[in-house]
Amino acid sequence: MSETRIRLRRMTLLDAPAVAALATELGYPSDAARVIARADEVLKREDHAAFVATLGDAVLGWGHAYVCYLIESEPYVEIGGLVVSTHARGAGVGTKLVEAIAGWARTQGVDALRVRSQIKREAAHAFYRKRGFVERKTQLTFVRPLAKHD
Repeated sequence: MSETRIRLRRMTLLDAPAVAALATELGYPSDAARVIARADEVLKREDHAAFVATLGDAVLGWGHAYVCYLIESEPYVEIGGLVVSTHARGAGVGTKLVEAIAGWARTQGVDALRVRSQIKREAAHAFYRKRGFVERKTQLTFVRPLAKHD
């Protein structure tokens, strides 16, 4: 796979089947309908950006990032998702996606790019370190499901 033939572009709703398949491949089961519903909200926001990496018509990977505004710290861009197909790893796809996100982040007036990576994804940790990310802290993530009211 030639890195020079890999193209980046903004994600569209037409990419939903490929995005869902890649998310599922990484261990986050999804389907095109759910991706369309979520992406429809994300793609219309100016404080979010989503990109796909393609080779011809095939989507090899995708990345989503958003601006985080917190009271206790300066704004930053967080990579919410970055997935590269197993058969395309090592071909520069992830690097191209990170650089596209970093370029977009610069236009948002922030001075930092962050990413969270599951503790067991050691290859991902090495990938990010190689691209200039520095481990800042280890933390637990807590979730509290909310009851849906009719």
